[in-house]
Amino acid sequence: MGIIDAIRTGLSELWSHKLRSALTMLGVIFGVAAVITMVSIGEGAKQETLEQIKQMGIDVVHVRRAVIAGELLEKAQERSPYGLKYGDAEDLRNVMTFARKAVPLREVFADVKVEERPVSVKVVGTIPGYEQVTRSIVERGRFLRWVDISENKPVCVLGAAAKRELFGFDNPIGKTIKIGMRKFRVVGQMQAKEIGAAKAFAALRDLNSDVYIPITISMTDFQIFTQQAVPATMQTLREMYQRMRSRQAREKTPISEIIIQVENEAATVPAASVIRSVLNRAHRGIRDYEIIIPAELLRQSQETQRIFNIVMAAIASISLLVGGIGIMNIMLATVSQRTREIGIRRCVGATRWDIIRQFMLEALVITCVGGMIGIFGGIGGAHAIADYAKWRTVVSVQAVVVSFGVAAMVGVIFGLYPAVRAAMVDPIEALRYG
Repeated sequence: MGIIDAIRTGLSELWSHKLRSALTMLGVIFGVAAVITMVSIGEGAKQETLEQIKQMGIDVVHVRRAVIAGELLEKAQERSPYGLKYGDAEDLRNVMTFARKAVPLREVFADVKVEERPVSVKVVGTIPGYEQVTRSIVERGRFLRWVDISENKPVCVLGAAAKRELFGFDNPIGKTIKIGMRKFRVVGQMQAKEIGAAKAFAALRDLNSDVYIPITISMTDFQIFTQQAVPATMQTLREMYQRMRSRQAREKTPISEIIIQVENEAATVPAASVIRSVLNRAHRGIRDYEIIIPAELLRQSQETQRIFNIVMAAIASISLLVGGIGIMNIMLATVSQRTREIGIRRCVGATRWDIIRQFMLEALVITCVGGMIGIFGGIGGAHAIADYAKWRTVVSVQAVVVSFGVAAMVGVIFGLYPAVRAAMVDPIEALRYG
């Protein structure tokens, strides 16, 4: 009997016992479908995480203001009362001559209105170069310029979501909005940045809702300490402005974050060491800041995701193991039922190898058919999860090939013993059977 005839015999055997065959294949079907679905979920989460980290930039280091409490707060008030400040950005820029940019940010939670209608957006004071370190693109108009910073010009740039909230589908360039007690002219609009439905890292902000103003105005018109900004009255505005005119006072002004861009990803870890050394000296040992390295987050995420995928695949593979046990059980029962057939074949010239090949191919047919059904089930399950749970899923060719290959291997391994047992049947005793 040739291979084609053996496969045809196996399919005929499956068809003649439909219910038994279906029950036998269930373990393989569920195993393959589970492997593909779970790996697709893991791969989707991995891609979303990578995209989010890359949005932060893998050649940058973020230094953020940290909220401290308890005994450390008392020490901080004595040694480093201003926390992360504008002068720190200047120090880092002077020390880190190898850095491309050092961009300070100052978040102020001020009331934003257009035609007296309040809008929920975030106001960020910054400088030119911010759009480069955050990989943002200006869609209309322009970003902030150094002349805006030096002359305290009341201009602003809108993120994509902020623009929709403020002006809908209208062109915002040249129009005015009110931030706190001051009017600002819109000079630019940023292109939308895609962010996943669930952000993987707290370090990642939704830049689409930002409104950017010159950092000098954010320092003179608003007060900021932790998570609140206090809009100033006209009297305090004058006092604050007078204070901020001195360079010394400006250097002590609290800010929210500093983004340092270096040459490449490999330079981020050494840069973080330099940053930590400079800030420890300036803050007299008080850790009222945190350093975030997206490149390190990327490596950690990749390692975590790799372990997660291995664990998920191992759990899903248990179904394949159960399916293999079911195949062995059914094949042993089939050998007992077809003992007389085996004896007749041996008497007419079939060798033991012919018997082994026949039963091995029948086991392989069961697992391959179950594997094919499982592939469609896994792909369908991945799409169903993406539609209903709104999770990103990515069906990889590798997951399909590996799961089907493992299913075929299960068929070979668990079909081998029944096939060998069938080949070892004594032909004379087999003819007397039944």
